[in-house]
Amino acid sequence: MFCPACEEDVPSPQPDGVCLTCGEELQQQQQSTNNNNHQQRPIQNNNDVAATTAMALLSSSMENATAINPTSLLPLVNQLRGSGNNNVVAGLIDNNEDNINDLAGILPPEALNPQSASSKLRPVSQTALDNLKRIVLTPQSAELFDAQVSLFVKRAITDSSPCSISKDDKCLTLNAVPGEFGPLGMLTEDDKINLQSKSSSSKKQQTAAIVICSPRTTKGGKLSSETLHEIAYLRQHRIPFIAYVERGDNITFVQKALVCQRAGQDVEAEDSLCIGVIVGNTTNGGGQEIWPYIMQDTKNEAAVHNLKVPVVMIKRDDGTALVQWATKRNTARQDQYTPCQLNIHSKEANSHTCPVCTDSYAPGETIIRLPICNHVFHESCALAWLTKHNTCPYCRKELPTDDDDYERERRRREANSGSDDTEEVNGHNFYG
Repeated sequence: MFCPACEEDVPSPQPDGVCLTCGEELQQQQQSTNNNNHQQRPIQNNNDVAATTAMALLSSSMENATAINPTSLLPLVNQLRGSGNNNVVAGLIDNNEDNINDLAGILPPEALNPQSASSKLRPVSQTALDNLKRIVLTPQSAELFDAQVSLFVKRAITDSSPCSISKDDKCLTLNAVPGEFGPLGMLTEDDKINLQSKSSSSKKQQTAAIVICSPRTTKGGKLSSETLHEIAYLRQHRIPFIAYVERGDNITFVQKALVCQRAGQDVEAEDSLCIGVIVGNTTNGGGQEIWPYIMQDTKNEAAVHNLKVPVVMIKRDDGTALVQWATKRNTARQDQYTPCQLNIHSKEANSHTCPVCTDSYAPGETIIRLPICNHVFHESCALAWLTKHNTCPYCRKELPTDDDDYERERRRREANSGSDDTEEVNGHNFYG
C-alpha cells in the first residue's frame, strides 16, 4: 500500500484503508514479481494477474473513496496490451504509451473523484468541528503537567520523617490535574527548569499532614472550629499540611485555596503551614462527572490575593477514597496524623506527545481535546483527520456527521450496544 500524501510505502494493511499518520486513503501498488516467482508461475498467468490488479485498484477506489492516479494503471494496461489481449486493452490507450490522458478519460468518475460516489468514510460535521474548543498552551497549562497525590498510613505526631512510595507499600496514590493558576504561573526560571527536568519526578517530596476541611466547600469563607483546632495542633509541632476541599457552592477554586492558606498562617508569621490544596470533583445535579476538569482563574484572583500554594483536582470517587483513607485508621487516637505528598511534574519528562505526529506539546501551540474519549491532539493534526473521518484518530470512537441517515444508524448502534457516550461535542464540559 502507498500513501500519496506522505509519499511513502505502508508495509502492512491498515484499519479502514487509511494512513494512520495523515488520514489519507491508501492506494494499492503493483507488486513487482521477482525472479523466483517468475520461475514458479506460468507466464500465461501474467495477464490475469495484471487484469486482477487493475480491477482491484478500481474496486478499492470506489469502495473506499480513494482517488486513482492514472499512472498506476498504465503499466498494467501496457502489460495486457503486450500480451495480445486486444479485447481487454482496446480503446484504453493510444499509440503513445506515455500519454495517459485517454486512460484518465475512460476511468469511472468514482475513481478520479471520490466525492461523486457514496463512501463509508465521512467527515465530522462542520458544526461539531467549529464547536471543538481550541486551547492555546501556556507555560502553566494543565495539559503540560502531571500531578499525583499519595497518602500513607497514620503515624505519631512527633514523627515528621519523610515517606517513600518505593519503600512503603501501604500507600494510596491518586492521579490529579493541576489548576492553571497559582505557583505554576509564578515560577522562577530555575523552578521551571527543575519542573521540566527528567529528574524532577524522582526528587524527594515534602511530607505533610492531610487535613479534611469542614465545611468541605469552604462555604462562608472560613473553616470550622474543629478544622482550625486540628491545624493549630499541627502548628504546635511545626508539621505542614495539605488541605482537602470539594468543588461547589459557587465558590471559586482560588477562594477555596486562599481560605486554606490563611488558616495555616500564624498571626506573627507570613509563611503558611499550608503547602497545597486538593479539590475533590463533584457532579452537577447528580449527573455524569465532568472529567478532566481544568481549574482556571478567570477573575485573576490568584495574583491579586497572592496565592502561594499549588491547587490540584482529583476525581469524585478518588476524593471519597482519600477521605476514607485519612479517617478510617486509629481514629480514636488524637496524637497521630495521616502523611500526604503532592507531586507536580512536567509531562515532557514522560514523553507526552501528540498521537498523530508524535511531537511533544509545547507552549504557544493549539491543541484540541475530543469529547467522549478525551484524547488530545495538535489542532492541525486533528483537523487533517476529522475533515475526512468521523472517528478519533487514536481510538476510533465516532463523532457526529452531517449525514442524517448515517446519524440515525449510528445512534441506533450506540443504543443497542448500551453505550453511555454523550453527544456533547463542544468541549466546554471538560473545562471550568
